[in-house]
Amino acid sequence: MATRVAIVGATGYAGSELTAILAKHPEVELVGLYSSRGGARGEIAPALPHLIAEPFDLDTLVAANAEIVFLATPNEVSAELAPELLDRGMRVIDLSGAFRLDDPAMYPSWYGFKHARPALLEHAVYGLTEWCNGELKNAKLVANPGCYPTSILLALRPLIYAIDREQPVICDSKSGVSGAGKKADLQWSFAELFGNFKAYGVGNHRHEPEIRQQLHLGDRAPLVFVPHLLPTVRGILSTIHVGFLHAMSEQQITDAYTKSYANAPLVETENWFTGLATGNISPVSLSPWRSKGWAIRVVSRRKRRWALSPGAEAGTKKAAVGSGDRRTGSAPSWSEDR
Repeated sequence: MATRVAIVGATGYAGSELTAILAKHPEVELVGLYSSRGGARGEIAPALPHLIAEPFDLDTLVAANAEIVFLATPNEVSAELAPELLDRGMRVIDLSGAFRLDDPAMYPSWYGFKHARPALLEHAVYGLTEWCNGELKNAKLVANPGCYPTSILLALRPLIYAIDREQPVICDSKSGVSGAGKKADLQWSFAELFGNFKAYGVGNHRHEPEIRQQLHLGDRAPLVFVPHLLPTVRGILSTIHVGFLHAMSEQQITDAYTKSYANAPLVETENWFTGLATGNISPVSLSPWRSKGWAIRVVSRRKRRWALSPGAEAGTKKAAVGSGDRRTGSAPSWSEDR
């Protein structure tokens, strides 16, 4: 029997992408597609003229009798709406950042609002699927990872046991502009972006505490996260530099990734970094530095495929990791949570 699914925020970039995926899923029945509260009735996307979103109304959503509700909505909207849906017995998968952080005290400074239901944070499952260890099956509330964190965490989780937390973890990330959502803003306009390339949110990007939390870096381990905006529609590429606690050979590093993602169909390991990826596979390429095995560079593209570049000296203790994505990223539909 198909699972009854509703999507709130279905007309945004992330919401329409999600709708297109679920519309083709053999075990999903879409019973409700909603735009913003007070919005107009309209199609999800030109390529999906048969799928129509209605203005959001909670009573209408409840009457649809959905088993699972996806929220592709802004952080504050998700924080208020998710508890109401959970109280009515629905399962919620939230694409915003409303439930990603464990500590409710961090929301005012990083997200700009006081969390309405902080008790739910300890029950939310962080939905990085390759590293959930079976938690998703019975989860009532899933916090979808942020776009940048996904590229960084997929790249570094296989090495987390070896990372030297006394050395800085450096994440140099680039993203396309669709992550900003469909809001009208001069800084995201064509004239401002075409032929341009700039850093933004340095030192205050809301994905920083999420990255720190999921890598178990604590408060003192140095993390340098610099996001950049590319003049492209979509895609993410992260180049990450980390130091190791002990020297590691190229084969040891390769084995760590191969073992970690042996049963992960959306992550592939390859031998060379080949540029931005397309589709739902995330490529990652590893480039160990010739520094007596104490560093490595990883390039991660959020399509979820990993690549190793050969030729490193044995005993690598530093690395740079790269990860990238040609998907839309975690763009809420009413506004964006970059």
